[in-house]
Amino acid sequence: MERPGLLLIGCGAFGRVHLAALKRLGVPVTVFDADRGLAAATGEAVAESLEAGLAACDAAIVATPVPTHVAVAGAVLRAGRDLFLEKPATETAAEAAALADLAEAQGRIAQVGLYFRFHPKAMELRRMVAAGDFGRLHYLAARFSGLKRARGDSGALLNDAVHFADLLPWIAGEAPSRIFATTADPLGRGREDLAVIQMMFPSGLTGLIEAGCVLPGRWPDAVVPGAETRKEVVVAGHDALAEVDFAAETFALRRGAHAPGANGAWLPQHAAREEAAIPAADPVEVVAAELAAFIEAVRTRRAPEAGLRSGAVAPARILDAARLSAAEGRVVALEEIA
Repeated sequence: MERPGLLLIGCGAFGRVHLAALKRLGVPVTVFDADRGLAAATGEAVAESLEAGLAACDAAIVATPVPTHVAVAGAVLRAGRDLFLEKPATETAAEAAALADLAEAQGRIAQVGLYFRFHPKAMELRRMVAAGDFGRLHYLAARFSGLKRARGDSGALLNDAVHFADLLPWIAGEAPSRIFATTADPLGRGREDLAVIQMMFPSGLTGLIEAGCVLPGRWPDAVVPGAETRKEVVVAGHDALAEVDFAAETFALRRGAHAPGANGAWLPQHAAREEAAIPAADPVEVVAAELAAFIEAVRTRRAPEAGLRSGAVAPARILDAARLSAAEGRVVALEEIA
């Protein structure tokens, strides 16, 4: 297979980013949306039904609302088609595991749309951690928050925190073992629109995630019109500190460590702040990189790195543990989550 025929299922806001990315890659696509007018407005070939679209394609991209993912992704896999499933893959870890089982039983390629894994600055952070540039890690922090619309199909955990529930363990190269979280419903709409998650790792590393749509933003959001956002990651280790601002496209690094001083004090001995020369990447470029990796996986039949086990089940277990922790006011061991 030189190039698979693709069906885009879902033509909403992020579905349009997928379309732009496919155009950038020069890949033709057929679209299907339950709202036929929305699909027709894309100017692409429109499938008359989901079944007809699947019959005419080799692989499908699912960019529908989160509560529909299990049914739609399941239909794709049962039709014997490869699957690119936007984040969050499912609402629970059990649902993600069931989809992973189905993909494996059907022998299909399945990749999760994990935007930040394909962002050049996140990729550089992971490379540096793996190379030992930070020394022993002691802290990771991430903010995916701001002032924006509260989605009708999900709260802060599934819409925002999921990004960094995946990314921080991916950067660290290890999964957390314990979770403590608090959530709040400041809008009174029955969903958590503010969430703070603390992750404790077996190595002693601590991670922190802040997510929400009711907090001060700093920059205009590149994907959500009218929103103000913060998309930031901090990596702190014995030998270096990094601050990455994905919205501002900055990557600040300070190399060095604390050293013993007089009277029992330890003093920072860090070099001046340096800005890593990593090119900026717009959302279409990042999604294009994701889709290029998916198309290559489909073509070669090699399992993608961001598969359903690592890219759907693993972060969903962290979010399930966060919900349980917030509900019961206690630390939850990840092993409690099936």
